[in-house]
Amino acid sequence: MDKQQLRAFRAALVEVDEPIAPEDQRYVPGLHGTDEEDVITALLEEIQTRPAIDSHLFYFTGQRGTGKSTELRRLEQLLLGERAQVIRFDSLDFITETEKVTVESVLLLVTAGLAAWADEYYREDFLKAGAWERFSAWLGTEVELSEVSAHGLKITLKEQQVSVAEKIRKLSTPLEWTKKVQDFAGDIVNFIRERTRRERVVVIVDSLERLRGVSGAEQDAMFQHVITTFAGDFDRLRLPGASVVYSVPPYLALMSDVRNFVTCFALASVRVFGKPVSNGSPTAHRRQPRPEGLEKMRSLIHRRYPEWAKVMDAATLDALAMASGGDLRHFMQRLVSGVVGKALYALERMPLKPDDSLVKQVIDENRGETERLTVKSEWPLLADIALTHNAIAANRGDSLRTLARLFDTRVILNYRNGAEWFDIHPLLWPMIDQWHEQQQRPAA
Repeated sequence: MDKQQLRAFRAALVEVDEPIAPEDQRYVPGLHGTDEEDVITALLEEIQTRPAIDSHLFYFTGQRGTGKSTELRRLEQLLLGERAQVIRFDSLDFITETEKVTVESVLLLVTAGLAAWADEYYREDFLKAGAWERFSAWLGTEVELSEVSAHGLKITLKEQQVSVAEKIRKLSTPLEWTKKVQDFAGDIVNFIRERTRRERVVVIVDSLERLRGVSGAEQDAMFQHVITTFAGDFDRLRLPGASVVYSVPPYLALMSDVRNFVTCFALASVRVFGKPVSNGSPTAHRRQPRPEGLEKMRSLIHRRYPEWAKVMDAATLDALAMASGGDLRHFMQRLVSGVVGKALYALERMPLKPDDSLVKQVIDENRGETERLTVKSEWPLLADIALTHNAIAANRGDSLRTLARLFDTRVILNYRNGAEWFDIHPLLWPMIDQWHEQQQRPAA
């Protein structure tokens, strides 16, 4: 193993951010749990049991880097196998990550996504259809888009999103505006149903969870917009005659009023530790390695770089998997990649062992980085999650915003053993356990 091969290994690890198809050789079946824990199968069954031509709403979530886009592609394949017609697209093709989302902007991008799909597969018929004629005329007049075309709609909306957002903000009758866009969407859904001759139409909208502001103030504003849109006005996000799956931020699933009205499915991190047992102590987890989860993490690396064992042995890779808490992005891009990078200077010691100083250095560096993602005022919340495995916001303001940030930075990870549960990142266990023990000691 030489330096060029090590660089190739690291390059393969960076591809974790690239969505892959289920048939890709890098895809690991059952990565997120056993068959009965498979949220994609559960979501498929939920969609299939609903009346085909009614309007249904589903939320799909999970922390960044867990493989949501890849799993949504698998959902698409499964639905197509069930004779449903699927229209899947990435919301960021139509808006930027800094766009302040509203019901109106979401409905507009979804309807544009439907139009772009119909144009791609049925261009000649669609451009002559009343559904497109009505929608395009409205886009040119009321929304005031220039150069309206089904083929270039995603580019036009993205380039003119500032003026579109300003138009939406000035709406005096948003409910009436929403009804118009829903009607346009319904018209296009009917066109697709007729052309494909498939009764069930499912729309999958990916990447909405990636919407975020740039500065602190913009991030707070974006957070509030997301809460208002997906937790307050969610009923207006429905599309006539179709089931729609929105990929939304993970903290929305923590809000009980969302789960009470919208069916939510969360893609969990890989369980590299055993199921926790609560007995009144913050260290009540078994916190023991879970062989099935570790085997999946090894398979993840093997499918990307089969010669990994020349760089580190299996025990080392398992140690890195446990240090990641089953978070795929942290595992591949920070821990494994970090050790491979250090191996450039230790060619004679490969394969590296778990007690190698370079391996320990990478883990310690990542521990420090993870600890710095927290502030002391958050430690009581983290200690409580380590003890109870629940992540419950005390209020809808500051505490929910805190949880949202901790989820976004993956300080808190979510898992599933049948039921959903939460834990703090394993690299935080020593610090939070020590802090909790100090709090439990009687005052001198």
